[in-house]
Amino acid sequence: MNPPEVHAITTAARASRSRLLAAHATRQFELPLRFWRQQVHFTTPASGQPEKALTALAGVPRLLARFELSVDAVADHLGIDAAPLHAVLNADNGLPAVLLDAEDAVAATPEAARQARSGAIACFRNADFGRTLRLFRPAGLALDGCVDDLVDVLAGVADPRQPSDYPIDAVMWPKAESGEEIIWLCEVLGAIEQRIGLPAGHIRVQFLVESARALERLADLTHAAGARLSGIVWGIADYSADVGLPHIRNDHPVCDWARCALVNAAGACGVPAIDSMTLNYPTPLHRGEALTPTQRGENRAKVLAALQQVHADARHGIQLGMSGKWVGHPLQAWLVLAAYREALPAARLAQDLAEVEAYERAVRAGSGATIVGEGMQAYMADRASDRHLRSRLRRAAAWGLLPAADAARLGLISEAERAELATHKA
Repeated sequence: MNPPEVHAITTAARASRSRLLAAHATRQFELPLRFWRQQVHFTTPASGQPEKALTALAGVPRLLARFELSVDAVADHLGIDAAPLHAVLNADNGLPAVLLDAEDAVAATPEAARQARSGAIACFRNADFGRTLRLFRPAGLALDGCVDDLVDVLAGVADPRQPSDYPIDAVMWPKAESGEEIIWLCEVLGAIEQRIGLPAGHIRVQFLVESARALERLADLTHAAGARLSGIVWGIADYSADVGLPHIRNDHPVCDWARCALVNAAGACGVPAIDSMTLNYPTPLHRGEALTPTQRGENRAKVLAALQQVHADARHGIQLGMSGKWVGHPLQAWLVLAAYREALPAARLAQDLAEVEAYERAVRAGSGATIVGEGMQAYMADRASDRHLRSRLRRAAAWGLLPAADAARLGLISEAERAELATHKA
């Protein structure tokens, strides 16, 4: 080809490349750092006194004492280091996320629904959530109360004098089935935002994957949520019923296949994937004041078995790429948070930091790839492996496990995010 032909092809290719990049940019967004702090979703009924959930971790020592257990005894039973269990109780971070539930946790009566709305409004407006993400689950599309839940609660918590202090971070949409209903939800949220003076897109969306249909339409669901999306949650019980599994089993191959699909969809959108609840709660077999030694022993064994299960389930989800887990009991929250601390121990983070810094030095010296690590663990590092480390370290910063100064120095977090973390030290 002659030079003019080459120039024409080059010019056209550069123009079309620019259009492609612009199109890609409209589908990409950076999720705020605080939404990566979703290791635990603690769900509580919106009716009653939902604000009690905010002090769930503070109640762990009392619950352990009730069953004549100690932190070290739990660690010994699970065969793990007690340090992460102690660290969770000693940290002053509160729960990562609390979900006020006006759906499955509420009786299917108009009066119960009204009580749930009133309880949610009072809690969101008056309780001190601190750093805890504030989530609300309304009734789903098939239930008559869904519109009232959305409009009454989302508008009812707003303070017209201070829209910047709006007290709900995201709506958890249950039993999602199609992109059309997520589009409808986002339109309703947009109308509410406009009415109460919030910026468009301020109220984020998460949705529950609880059916075979939802798994088949994950791409449609995530595309419909767009930049509002802040997480995807796996609901194992309804799904198991939907596909006819003989048991609700956390590690069933079909359920793990579903988790993999959900993790991939969340990764494609840059949001956390949240694992399902462990249904075996650490609750006693026998209740009452005058229990025999045998009954107390059976209660202790039941609670320890349930704690072992939720810890194992959390670790299983972590290995599959889950970024958090749904829980409904204070002891479950404690064990899940400990499992996420175990996944990123201090030694691992120090090694990650050293390897990121080694790769940075190699890049400054003009190398695109280099060998990092030590001894038998040394490996070839390039942009892809460096990105993996940085992703892990950014989450560690969000969880309060990595000093904000280190994260900012390496460009893992922005200065605004560093300031936010500085106000909530681990």
